[in-house]
Amino acid sequence: MENISENKKKFQTGKMKVPAFLFSAKNTFSGDDTLEKVEKIGENENIFHHIAILSDAHSKLNIKNPTGSVVASENILPEMLDAAPNCGMRVVLTDLNDIEMTAENIKKLFDNLKKNIPSKKIIGTKISGEMVSDIFRHGSMALKEKFTIRTKNEFENTYHHGNFFGDKKISKEEISGAIPKIISWIAKFRLGLLGATSSHFIHLMRVSSVEDENSAKILRVRNGQYLFFMHTGSSIVGRYAASLYTPRFIKSFSQRLILFFIKLISPPIDKKNIDTAFRAVSNYGFANRTLITYEIDRGLEEIFARAVSTKLLYDAPHVYFDEEMHFGRKVTIHRNGANRALGPSKMASHALFSQTGEPVLVSPFASEIAYIGVGTDQNEETFFSANHEIGKAKELGIPKEKQKEYAEKIVKEMEKNKIIKLVAKLEPIEILTY
Repeated sequence: MENISENKKKFQTGKMKVPAFLFSAKNTFSGDDTLEKVEKIGENENIFHHIAILSDAHSKLNIKNPTGSVVASENILPEMLDAAPNCGMRVVLTDLNDIEMTAENIKKLFDNLKKNIPSKKIIGTKISGEMVSDIFRHGSMALKEKFTIRTKNEFENTYHHGNFFGDKKISKEEISGAIPKIISWIAKFRLGLLGATSSHFIHLMRVSSVEDENSAKILRVRNGQYLFFMHTGSSIVGRYAASLYTPRFIKSFSQRLILFFIKLISPPIDKKNIDTAFRAVSNYGFANRTLITYEIDRGLEEIFARAVSTKLLYDAPHVYFDEEMHFGRKVTIHRNGANRALGPSKMASHALFSQTGEPVLVSPFASEIAYIGVGTDQNEETFFSANHEIGKAKELGIPKEKQKEYAEKIVKEMEKNKIIKLVAKLEPIEILTY
């Protein structure tokens, strides 16, 4: 372990073909097998340049790559990703005010959301097989005709405009060749579900302080503003599809049984279709967050008896792979529990983000605080990536009364490493989760 600076370390053993950079002031990775997994990744000859390990990195059962890591390679390494592609987060800004946000109205709103955005049911909003195919090919834009999407910037402010295929035309035959019919059938019933995990949530939050007035003004973020902070993904649709292409541990016995049945009745998987399969089910994750936002919008209008303005600040995946240019070469970047965090110069095509940098959403920590930041142009060593959460306060034995202080310390480290520029801090008001 070599100290590069106060907040950055270099880690490399004799087995590793490339080094790993740890973006933390203190070695918080010795309490589990995170460094052992990093060493194993570094033995792979396909890994390009180095491995980036963010300060929130931690190991998960039977996942080869720690959450909070970024790996570049010459080809796709699906085992580098967590269970479900396009687990991600979004922030939706509103024009709600303190007079409206009474305890009674908040309770009514969340009673409404619990009814229309279920987390403990197996069936969400039923859609047709045709729409499933359209979602797999076109992402969240496929919902536009059937649902009245009123959220401003819904597609402009989503990563890749809500479509992992971008401008590439994908046929129905390509989709059916990559994703078994049974998974497409399951996808007809799983849209609009928050997910049966306590790490997935909808937080109603309030901007407690603006830290960068200029960026906040451009992004339309202001002190005292109410917003929704969402974390969810592609559900079991993504989990099952990913598990067909690379072995993954699934905790639920019932889901393991379903996966066994899927494998039993489906034709053999052709690994050549992995890129199509992962991008298609990642598109389902985009559509899921779009539909949940649609239900929030309807709930707001019902409770407050007016059209509450909703504006998407950003929708960012943090479990995915994509092709990017880094250190002069086009490579496949695998972000596992990590946000992309491009600086203003790399967001030149976006009207707002070209002035601020790409928004970075750091999820609510210990139900006390969350953060909005923006990427910088000086962050190439993380492959322009940033934390999607704070880290392992409980695992490190940090007492509850000091966890907020720990969160602040981690964010300061991110700023010192020029990973982000902090824009605003958020305080939680209410939560919907499993």
